[in-house]
Amino acid sequence: MPAPCIPPNIVAKQIIDSCEASFPAHRGDCNQFVKAALGPFLVVDYFGALNADGIVGKLKQASEGWTCSRKIADAIAMAKAGHVVIAGMTSIALGQHHGHVAVVVGCDGQASGEVTVPVGYAGSIENPATQIDGARLSGTFAATMVRSEGLDYYFKPPDRVPV
Repeated sequence: MPAPCIPPNIVAKQIIDSCEASFPAHRGDCNQFVKAALGPFLVVDYFGALNADGIVGKLKQASEGWTCSRKIADAIAMAKAGHVVIAGMTSIALGQHHGHVAVVVGCDGQASGEVTVPVGYAGSIENPATQIDGARLSGTFAATMVRSEGLDYYFKPPDRVPV
């Protein structure tokens, strides 16, 4: 699928390119997708063997340097500025068997009902219909949660940038 946009920020574009390259092989698991797509931008093996719940737990630790926001505008702005942006919720928060994580990319948002929501990529273990390839996050998380700003977004500048 063609990239959802071509952001002017070079790092934001590199993140989209990495998502595009990683999606076919890692679409069947959200945490494996995040690790593959964002691996070039984080410390080597940053998430190790963590599952989605473990990734969200790590993102929440103050010592890891991530900022958390539920504001859609923050997620979009940070992704467009070339920051690494992960949308994520634990299994407990979602009321499901697994947590879920997705990459937010540096594109303008897209309409989901009456609300503009972030664009991103996500794999999924249990539901192939929620595997998104440069689409609205409301396609991989519950639309009502995304639209009502009930979804957690974590962001920080990349630890490294591919050459």
